[in-house]
Amino acid sequence: MKCCGVEITGSEVILVSVEKLADGSFKIIPSRSARIVLRDSSDQGSVRSFYGAISAFVKTHGVTDFAVRGRNTKGEFAGGAMTFKIEGLIQVVDGCSTVILHPTTIAASKRKHGFEVPKDAFKYQTNAFQAACCFMLK
Repeated sequence: MKCCGVEITGSEVILVSVEKLADGSFKIIPSRSARIVLRDSSDQGSVRSFYGAISAFVKTHGVTDFAVRGRNTKGEFAGGAMTFKIEGLIQVVDGCSTVILHPTTIAASKRKHGFEVPKDAFKYQTNAFQAACCFMLK
């Protein structure tokens, strides 16, 4: 089973393709484009380019599911408007289902199942990796 974990930070999307192996462990599938940036959310060309980059990532890596690490909608740690615009673009990618997972759900799944981030993973990939693992364990 394969899934793409997603973390949205500001105007950037961090994508991590994860595969669940037969023994129940998880492996990051290497990719060249792990980060995609939306340069100007008010420019239609920039938004289309961003959507095209995500669609290309999906086709290249055979992604069928997105597991997005959710953000708060209000309060001190609320996500910005651009992050929710990016989330909407991810949700409408053709041929993919999208699940938004709250950070507490991901943390509870990690405690319950004890999955670890691979040693060869970059630190910035941690949250996206954990979202993908949580999705595949549901």
